[in-house]
Amino acid sequence: MYNKQVSIKSTPKTSDRELQGTKEALIQDLERKLRGKDNLLHNGNQRLTYEEKMARRLLGPENAASVLVTPNEENLHNLQQQNSENTRLQVPATKERSRPSSRGEGNEHDSIQEKFFQPRFLQVPENKMTVEEGRFCRIDFKVSGLPAPDLVWYLNGRLVHPDDFHKMIVSEKGFHSLIFEVVRGSDAGTYECIASNRAGEASFTVQLDVAAKEHQKAPTFIFKPQSKKVYEGDSARLECQISAIPTPRIYWKRNNEMLQYNTDRISLFYDNPGKICLLIHYVNKKDAGWYTVSAVNEAGVATCHCRLDVATHTYKPVPTPKQLKVRPTFSKYLAFNSKGLDVKPAFSPEGEFERLAAQSGLYESDEL
Repeated sequence: MYNKQVSIKSTPKTSDRELQGTKEALIQDLERKLRGKDNLLHNGNQRLTYEEKMARRLLGPENAASVLVTPNEENLHNLQQQNSENTRLQVPATKERSRPSSRGEGNEHDSIQEKFFQPRFLQVPENKMTVEEGRFCRIDFKVSGLPAPDLVWYLNGRLVHPDDFHKMIVSEKGFHSLIFEVVRGSDAGTYECIASNRAGEASFTVQLDVAAKEHQKAPTFIFKPQSKKVYEGDSARLECQISAIPTPRIYWKRNNEMLQYNTDRISLFYDNPGKICLLIHYVNKKDAGWYTVSAVNEAGVATCHCRLDVATHTYKPVPTPKQLKVRPTFSKYLAFNSKGLDVKPAFSPEGEFERLAAQSGLYESDEL
């Protein structure tokens, strides 16, 4: 046990000066290896090598940076920057496209001739368009050219500017459009579209006419159809009168199902003042139900309902009339007649006069 302790105490210790000398030797070795290497990346950031990582680990980041940056290394760094600049200057420059001058001078080897194509309209609208005031309108067309042509619109020679009511758009398929959100009377006139680029220009014209807005009135019922009751086999008339501008479209429904008229049995008649008559011949039980009449135009809709009831005839036997019993009555004439005397002519002078006239041959004259 004693011997072991003696052997441990006899082990030589490394002094601080020897350790520092070993570090300096390692640092000098690292400096020699770093001088001949490129420590810059393409983006300008420093690239740490294995030696630099070891120096940072042994000395720390700050001490390693102060030790590694030496005058010789600074000269080497400046030399590398000069080499990199020289390398950049030696890179062949790309050929730029140059446009030929007005004199036609140009180097064919150093430049590429750029081609131009004059604008050409592939699709244009009709020469004349008529739109009602207040409506939506658009003028579509398609144009080609190289480079892409610039487009301008003129109305009667005045430039058209985009605003809330006029818009100029282009679709993905290359169609251009001049859009009128709400057509006004001032939009009427001759429109000219001009497409231009470096190669030339092209144009087309459109005449836009704006029709005055028609006065409109929603349908209203002057008198409505009335509910009726008819018998089987008879005819039924459902009549009403409607006031509207413009003339409305009329629809009839029976029990919420569209009615098929203009047939042999069911007909619809119109009159100039707006009278409408639905006529049904030979009514049967299937015709019974609720009828709805609707009038529709651009200004609105009016609807009214009525009911049609269908009844069946009931035939009852006609009673035979009773015979009247005549009672015997007393009469003066009957008493004289029973005795053989005819006294009735004595009480009627007109009969006596006729008898005398017939015996004498006298007749009444027409001149009297």
